[in-house]
Amino acid sequence: MTDTRRALDNAFGRFTDSRPEHGDPDWSYWVNEAQAHAQAGYCFVKLEDWPRARDHLRAALRLQGNEYTREGALRNALLATTYVRQEQPELDKALALGDQAVQTLTGQVNSARCVKHVRNLVGALTPYRRTPAVRRFYQEAKDLIAT
Repeated sequence: MTDTRRALDNAFGRFTDSRPEHGDPDWSYWVNEAQAHAQAGYCFVKLEDWPRARDHLRAALRLQGNEYTREGALRNALLATTYVRQEQPELDKALALGDQAVQTLTGQVNSARCVKHVRNLVGALTPYRRTPAVRRFYQEAKDLIAT
């Protein structure tokens, strides 16, 4: 995990490197800062480093424009999962983000990858399935994740 953290820090350092003689990094032709934070957040989700994943995913959502509905749904589902998986789960925050993802995916966007992450969120919520708010979320997400 240390190597991953070091590589990500180096990449973000290049975004803030104001020395013009270095120019843009070769990989930056398609990556803006929001996308870089989203990718870093996803890496930390896979590493189960929930606080770092959450920090990067929040930054990605803050930096993205409104035109990124698919990415927003994906980032909301991933961020919601970090709130469930952390040591002291914050179900209200997770469900609010999950609701946003489900709403986007049922009304505006068709994305199998995003649906997979909502399905993962539903799985993460399984220990809390007796909670009324979680049951409500299950009901709202049921048709979406069944596809």
